[in-house]
Amino acid sequence: MINQIRADFYRQRRSIGMLILLIATMALGIVTTWRKSTMGITTGGEEYAHKLSEIEGQSWTIRTGLQAGVASASSLIYFYIAVFVIVIGAEYSQHTLKNTLTSGISRIQFILGKYVTILTDIILLTLCYFVAILLTGLALGRKPGAGWGILCKDVAVMTLSVSFCISVIISLGIILLILTKSLVIPAVVIVIWPMLIGLVELTAKWQWLKYLDFVGFGEQIILNTLKADQAWIYAGVSAGVVLVAIFGSALIISKKEI
Repeated sequence: MINQIRADFYRQRRSIGMLILLIATMALGIVTTWRKSTMGITTGGEEYAHKLSEIEGQSWTIRTGLQAGVASASSLIYFYIAVFVIVIGAEYSQHTLKNTLTSGISRIQFILGKYVTILTDIILLTLCYFVAILLTGLALGRKPGAGWGILCKDVAVMTLSVSFCISVIISLGIILLILTKSLVIPAVVIVIWPMLIGLVELTAKWQWLKYLDFVGFGEQIILNTLKADQAWIYAGVSAGVVLVAIFGSALIISKKEI
C-alpha cells in the first residue's frame, strides 16, 4: 500500500492538472478575502445563516476572512473533483486498475491507499487555501482580529475539519466508481451533492437530511453553530459513510471482474 501511495504522489508531482488545481484553490481564497464575500451551499439552518450575517456585517479582520473562507468551503468540492479523477478515476478509465490489483496488493489496501492519498491531497490543498486567505488579509493591511497563536490554531482546525468532511463525499464517489464502472456518475454525484442535499431538505422538509450535509458539518463545527448532541450524530454518520465506502468498495472489487 505504501508503494502505491508513493507512486500516486510521484505521478501527481508530474501532473500539470494538480498545479492548475493548486492555483485555482488559492485564487478562490484570495478572491473571497479580497471581495469580503462568502459563497457556497449548505443546510446549516437558521443559526448558521445568522452567524454568516454577523460575519459579513463585521469590520473584516484576518480572522473574519478565515471564517468567511470556511463558509465558502463547499465551493472547494467543485475543485477537488479533479483530485478524485487524477488519483483513481483516470486509472480506472484507462483500464490499468487490474494491473495494480494483480501486483500483490489486497483489495482493501488498494482502496484504503487511494482514500489516504486523496485525503492527503485535500488537506494540503485546503491548507494552501486558508494560508492564501491569511496572506491576502495581511497584504490588504487588515488587523489580525486575534493572537497569531489563535490564528494558526484556527487554520489547522479549519483545514482538518473541512478536508475530512469533503473526503467523505469523495469516498462516496469511490464506491460509485467501482460499482458503476463509470467515471461520469461518481463525478456528477460528488459535484452536486452539497446542492442536492440542500435543495431536497428545503423542498421535502426532511430534517434528517442535514446529517448528510458533510461539508456543512465541518462549517458548523468551526463556526460554533452546532449543538454537542448533533455533533456526535454528524461525526458518526460521516465516519460510517467512509468505512462503508472503503470496505464496500473492496468487497465489490473482489466480487466483480475489473
